[in-house]
Amino acid sequence: MGVTPKFLSVLFLLAIAGCASTGDGYYSTGSTGRPDGRYPNDNELPKGNQGVEHKVGKPYKVAGAWYYPKEEANYDEVGLASWYGKDFHGKKTANGEYFNMNALTAAHKTLALPTFVKVTNLSNGRSLVLRVNDRGPFVGDRLIDVSRRAAQLLGFQKQGVTNVRVQAVDDRGNLPRNARKNPKVQTARNRPDIETSKNQTHYIQVGAYSRRDNAQIQVNRLNRSGHKAVVEAAKSAGRKFWRVRIGPFVKRLAAESLLDRIVSDGFYEARIFTEPSN
Repeated sequence: MGVTPKFLSVLFLLAIAGCASTGDGYYSTGSTGRPDGRYPNDNELPKGNQGVEHKVGKPYKVAGAWYYPKEEANYDEVGLASWYGKDFHGKKTANGEYFNMNALTAAHKTLALPTFVKVTNLSNGRSLVLRVNDRGPFVGDRLIDVSRRAAQLLGFQKQGVTNVRVQAVDDRGNLPRNARKNPKVQTARNRPDIETSKNQTHYIQVGAYSRRDNAQIQVNRLNRSGHKAVVEAAKSAGRKFWRVRIGPFVKRLAAESLLDRIVSDGFYEARIFTEPSN
């Protein structure tokens, strides 16, 4: 992209100025038809209350794992970042704001909503301040999901995932006085571009059923959410059953990216299955 640190600094200053000019985080929506204060402008770091209350949130369970939201003023971790875009553009985030894939926001599993974070791409040194207003990502060992525009500015949109450092800051990017000197490392793998063997195929499975009509009900639910699924017959221990699947995917990264969207749409038991290619 050729984005320079100077450009990022200018963009951040413009974001602050833009927010200051609109009062308490409220934006004019013009012809969008959405209420004022609920839809951030492109290239903007949303500030103010955005029409929603600050909240921590209760413990919750996704795909068999429990998550415990909490206030973390000194949050500082290293892990994998991914990004999300058009599938959620214009939809509500976990705290009731509207997601604009071209604004400077992010999703995190446990930070209070909202929390401002400084995200640094460890592969190129680029940093950006983002507003966490959503929950996720729920794929593998990923630490944070950023908007498409944030991924562009951080330089990893095409790559898909990258190693980052995430630090809690104020809305101007200032670290707390007692900030940690060393971040907590949360990486189960060191290379975010790892792909499995070319002789493997990946599927997203969203349930297995003893009755075909129950599997079809799940397929219909997925289709209504925009996910094209099919029913496949299979056998295990001599017994026939029907599984609901999406795919195949040649690259596991593509399956992981869609899995996060599917889980966020309420299909919490979705899993990725990898099989030998025919």
